[in-house]
Order: sequence, then structure tokens, then C-alpha cells
Amino acid sequence: MKIENFKKAVVKYWNAFLEVLFPSNLKCLFCNADIPDHDKQVYCSSCETTAPFNRGKRCKICDCEMEGDGDVCDGCLEYKKHFDKAVAPMKYEGPAKALILKLKNDNAAYLAPDMARLMSDRLNQESFSFDLIIPVPLSQKSLAKRKYNQSQLLADELGKIFDKPVDDSVLIKIKETKHQKNLNISQRKTNLHGAFKIQNKRAVFGKNVLLVDDVVTTGATANECSSVLKKYAKRVWVVCFARNPLKNK
Repeated sequence: MKIENFKKAVVKYWNAFLEVLFPSNLKCLFCNADIPDHDKQVYCSSCETTAPFNRGKRCKICDCEMEGDGDVCDGCLEYKKHFDKAVAPMKYEGPAKALILKLKNDNAAYLAPDMARLMSDRLNQESFSFDLIIPVPLSQKSLAKRKYNQSQLLADELGKIFDKPVDDSVLIKIKETKHQKNLNISQRKTNLHGAFKIQNKRAVFGKNVLLVDDVVTTGATANECSSVLKKYAKRVWVVCFARNPLKNK
């Protein structure tokens, strides 16, 4: 067995072991309180009112929260979006942010099914029709360091929910980039230019693609991936677990 496959197997069985000790399907996703019917809802009644759900008036393109008149935020008016629409069930703050960081940094793959359920609920509110699910890729260096792609975990769960194929080989990251969180909007766009490449054009040609990420802040990563996919795909929808809470960005 290759070392990389061995590492993946270790992570898989470790998460299965954690699931036996701490069953995720008995607790609230946000506060870990007992919930009576996990099949209907993955969060408790208290978190239903206190968790940072992405509700209220939102941009019709990027799904960020908005104030004032208009249907499109300043960011989408100023910078062209290559995806058709992005949606997110949560805002990137509080317990939602904590979940993403835990999924990303602590090998907490057991969180992915419930997080994906919230993402699927948000998708079901839209009229999206997609043929293929593609996760936002990591660079080889980042993947080797983390041992897994958190967006891939979410994409796999969405594939199960919607019974759609998931392909992580179509879109790849070919350039190591700086961490986006340390850059401003203009720097983020320059940083990602030429970072992604399609390996299999036929796989996406004429199809509606669902691009999956864990979090969207300015949307630069999703936009750059979408610009590459849109050369061949018919439509590109984006779904993430949470997006930044900043208004009109």
C-alpha cells in the first residue's frame, strides 16, 4: 500500500472510531446538545435562533447579507462573477466558523455529513439543476500537509444526498499560492490567477456543475475556479457551508 493511501486509511478509521465514541447523529451540530430527532434537523431549538444562519436580505449572486436597496451587492457590481450563483446556509462567524476550522484542521471528517445536510437544505431552496459535483482543489503541497481536502469531504456527502457523481480529478490546483486571508481583494485576485486548470474538458463540457467549498470570504477562489470551468461548462453553481458576514463585499 502506498504511503498516501495508508495515511488516508488511517484518517478514515480514526474518524470511524471517533464516530463510535462520540456519535454525531445524536448531538446538535453547533452546541453538542442532545436533539430528539436528528433525521429532521441537525441542530437544537436553541441554536435555531442563535446560530449564525445566512438569512435575511442577501445578494442574488453571491448570497452575502445586504442592507439598503438593490438586489446585488457592491462587490458583485464592481467585480464580475464567473459563477451563475453562490449559496451558503451559514455566516462565517461563531459556531459556524468553529466547525469549519475543526473540519479543516482537526481531521474532523465526522462533521461533514451534518454540514452537508445544511448545505443541501440551502440548495433545495434554489432551482439549481446540476450534473456533476466538483470540490475546490488544494495544491499538492497543501494536500500533502493536511492529508485530506475538506471541500472534498463535503462534496462527497452532497453526492450521496443528491445522488450525483463527484469528481475531484477534473479541476486541479497547479500553483502554490499565498494564504488568501492575509490579502486584500485585489491581491487575492492576482494571487489566484492561473492557479487552477481543467484536466478533463469532456467531463464538464456542456454540463451544469456544482462547485463545493467550505467557506467563501470575498469569493475570489470560487470565482477563479468558475472562470476556468465556464470555458467548457454550461453553468457553474457554487455552494459552501459559510460565507463571510461582511455586508456588500
